[in-house]
Amino acid sequence: MTIPTAAKLTPIPAVNARVSYFGPDGLPTQEALTLFDRWRAYNLGGGRVIPCDATGTNLITLVPTDASPLLEGYRFGDAFLFWAENDSTGSVTAKVQPKSTSTYTLATLKVYITNGSAQAGAGDVVASSLYLAYYSPIQDSNAGGFVLK
Repeated sequence: MTIPTAAKLTPIPAVNARVSYFGPDGLPTQEALTLFDRWRAYNLGGGRVIPCDATGTNLITLVPTDASPLLEGYRFGDAFLFWAENDSTGSVTAKVQPKSTSTYTLATLKVYITNGSAQAGAGDVVASSLYLAYYSPIQDSNAGGFVLK
């Protein structure tokens, strides 16, 4: 199955041998700084396991720890690691709350079990249990969702 374009990371730019990356003073040029910034963002952006604090019962709010990358949106390959605070009592959804310094808002998505074939419900999330919530762009008729492991 093809990963939707919106769920893919932007590729790292190629190095251009015709561009000077360091000036006569030995300091990086603007081109170098831009390239380094893109490399950093890309390396922080792919296939990440993001540790989170979790609150809530049927709507689980995931708050990445200080050691987490910048989240510009949900991306295929992202996995959010958390301990459940409570047992679920009904249909389960989750939302990732980016750092307070972020300008991005992420949607609340359904949470799925059994490899994504059914939405999690009462008793599917157990308090004090450790979970990985993988982002899947194809869940919920391509609206996206989380698959619990």
